[in-house]
Amino acid sequence: MVYISTDYVFDGTNEGEYEVGAPVNPKNEYGKAKLAGEEAVKVILDDYYIIRTSWFFGKYGKNFVYTMLRLARDHDKLTVVNDQFGRPTWTRTLVEFMTYLVDNDQPFGTYQLSNEGSCSWYEFASEILKDQNVEVAPVDSNAYPAKAYRPRHSIMSLMKAESTGFEIIDWQSALKQFMGEIEE
Repeated sequence: MVYISTDYVFDGTNEGEYEVGAPVNPKNEYGKAKLAGEEAVKVILDDYYIIRTSWFFGKYGKNFVYTMLRLARDHDKLTVVNDQFGRPTWTRTLVEFMTYLVDNDQPFGTYQLSNEGSCSWYEFASEILKDQNVEVAPVDSNAYPAKAYRPRHSIMSLMKAESTGFEIIDWQSALKQFMGEIEE
């Protein structure tokens, strides 16, 4: 079984990278539900891959890239939070990693996978919109009060995923490839 989990199993207070075995401490219902799923998988199965990931973008569904592109069509200026940090994940990279684990008989267990590098939402938005006619300005999270807690710093270590031999491209390259595909 492959179970997709989230960086929200962590509380977001760590200044460094969260290792796979770091203590979990979800602060919202989404993180708690995903952690409960991880625990159920571990109890029920012996042969499983749990993959924690974050900040999805890809061809299907709603995501931050599509939201920024849509907003840029109707606004001259966008404000984006610059005090929340994480790792963007192209869904293609995630799917390729899942396939790699299975096809290469990698050890079962918990992995963390996103694209290489980290950024703030502001930096991510700036990269998405660098070729658009829109100003992107940084603000802190207080400008956008959220109903649910969002981790401020949810950068997960990719060391275990990298140790399998899987090559992870950086988020900027992944974003560039993705943007090229959606422009076609």
